[in-house]
Amino acid sequence: MTLEAPTAEQAKRMRQELDQDPEVTKEDVKRLREWLKKQPHLPSHMEDERLERFLYGCKFSLERTKQVLDTYYRVRATTPEFFVDRNPMADEIQENGANLSYFVLPKLTSEGYRVTIFRLHATEVEKFCVSTLTKRVIMVLDVRLKEEKCLSNIMVVDFQGFTLQHFARLSPTLSSIRKSMLCVQDAFPLRLHQVHFANCMPIVDKVFAAFAPMLKEKLVKKFFFHSNVQKLHTYIDPEILPNEYGGKAGTFSELNDAWMRKLESYRKWFQEEETKSKSDESKRLKAMPTSSVLIQDGSVEGSFRKLVID
Repeated sequence: MTLEAPTAEQAKRMRQELDQDPEVTKEDVKRLREWLKKQPHLPSHMEDERLERFLYGCKFSLERTKQVLDTYYRVRATTPEFFVDRNPMADEIQENGANLSYFVLPKLTSEGYRVTIFRLHATEVEKFCVSTLTKRVIMVLDVRLKEEKCLSNIMVVDFQGFTLQHFARLSPTLSSIRKSMLCVQDAFPLRLHQVHFANCMPIVDKVFAAFAPMLKEKLVKKFFFHSNVQKLHTYIDPEILPNEYGGKAGTFSELNDAWMRKLESYRKWFQEEETKSKSDESKRLKAMPTSSVLIQDGSVEGSFRKLVID
């Protein structure tokens, strides 16, 4: 699976929107490296290209980049269930790949956005392992940090085959779900443009009302709910979508398998990163806040009371 680079026109828009100055970026990478070396609890081995992608994802804000880098390393030390034994050849990862589609499309949208899609392959609820899926999602995000940068991201969650039992495994009352959301939402510098939920059933509004207090309010405003996948064509260039969605990117099976093979090609790197890319919390000079920035006040819940599924 190759993530295609931006076209000249897309690259121009990316530069214009973020007002990127290459020379300033180089200096900011040096400043980040100097800062990392002064933090006794953080590693400083990360290559310049990845540090630049952190800056890019944080809109070149040094302070925001430092915060995300700190969280990136901290979750690797404090949530070992997602970061230990990240072997893409392990039975649990291979089974997850066979049961759940999770892949990033090779082409960018015309605006320069990268699209990621999730859908069940196997609908049996016992095959829906959220903790393994989280580990796999984070592995994909790490690979993307190694390989690319995009203007922003679009996520498509297809509820085809979902039941109440599946949603129960996503309950925000579960500590594992809260940890999953922290690791994905706060520990990566990937901006999010939109989230599309397709093939929604009536129960979806109640499910998301329960999730609302865990989500940042500005994130909730990026959610779109659709009764079918054809509605996606209004927001995403149809030709870059999977064949099953009326596009030309390939079938779900082909795209999912290609990403599984890509993860396997990074097997050695995942093993190396396991020991290097994590904080040493015993050496932290300043305590991190005890409450996650994910937790917002209950007012966000109102965003779901009049949910419209188109």
